[in-house]
Amino acid sequence: MRPRRLRRYVCIGTLLAVGPLAGCSSSDGSAEPTRTESSSGRPAHESSSPKASSPAFTTPAECGGLQLRGDATFAGSALSKCLVAALKAYGSGTESVQSGDESGTSQFVFGDEPSLSGSMTGPEGENAYVFKGDDEWIKTPGLGKWVKGDESSTDPQERVVAATGKLYRALADPAVTAQMIASAPEWTVERERPVISLDNGEDVEAWRIVNKKPYTFLGADVREHILWFGDDFTPYGGQAESRAGGEMTTTTQRFYDLGEPVTIEPPA
Repeated sequence: MRPRRLRRYVCIGTLLAVGPLAGCSSSDGSAEPTRTESSSGRPAHESSSPKASSPAFTTPAECGGLQLRGDATFAGSALSKCLVAALKAYGSGTESVQSGDESGTSQFVFGDEPSLSGSMTGPEGENAYVFKGDDEWIKTPGLGKWVKGDESSTDPQERVVAATGKLYRALADPAVTAQMIASAPEWTVERERPVISLDNGEDVEAWRIVNKKPYTFLGADVREHILWFGDDFTPYGGQAESRAGGEMTTTTQRFYDLGEPVTIEPPA
């Protein structure tokens, strides 16, 4: 394992776990779907019948003060609270993440006992991880086995796992996304409504919400942060560009299969 390669994500990855959000008030119909976007943020194939938000989802009360309409502005703190409430309402889901030359997929449980399980693959191979509360396990080609992180351990592998686990949390933990959103004072709803393609094959109409001004998060300068939401603020994902240590990184995150049962256990 080489944590040096991942170290840039403490600022940049955390940064653009740019993800999704959550549920708020309904659309006023002032914007129309205009184009499709793939998971990389680039135009994708056209879809004649994008899927609507899940009918099982009820917009949380924490989102009631936000209205999705073109040119509306939201405070970052309010948008962050809405995200947290919406993810708790769904309770679980799957996400894809791409940041620089690293990409992967995770399943998560969001709530009082959060957990995350998945892997990230890059030039050095695949690193698998399991997070249960504050505990972290990682398995890499170099380790060849699951190792539980402990930053106070005398075992250097356990210390490396503890440090690397924090970096992967920065990329894939939905709670970090909420912290990022709160760090930007203001967000603006754009009139343009794309149709985006999720990794499970669904095409969904989305509202684009963008940071009004650049902001700083954990030492990274976030230039542009785009978030995509359904009419009820179901979180679909986002994309952000940031600079840390002189390096620009684009990170894209997609949430899908929200509410589907997920079970995550510590590695044997």
